[in-house]
Amino acid sequence: MKKLIQLSFLAVVLWGCAGGINPKNTAKVEAAFAKYEDSDGKAIFREKCAKCHHYKLPETKTAEKWPGIMDRMARKAKLNDDQKAAVVAFVTKHAKAS
Repeated sequence: MKKLIQLSFLAVVLWGCAGGINPKNTAKVEAAFAKYEDSDGKAIFREKCAKCHHYKLPETKTAEKWPGIMDRMARKAKLNDDQKAAVVAFVTKHAKAS
């Protein structure tokens, strides 16, 4: 039973990290981010978010969802308050419509 719970947890974690753009595919990353104007939030997002998982572009979530996601992810990415605010501004500006 313990093994089943561990495997289920692992599957959920892997599913959550799946999708998005592989940061090693530089051509695809450059093409995807070219549509956004340069900003501190964009630069921080690109630098920090791909360290743990593939890029989830801002338009994959609504503006209402991003702040909660960033509350969890900012700690893991070791963002300070100013960095977190810049990333939240970037992703909510380019988020998909509700």
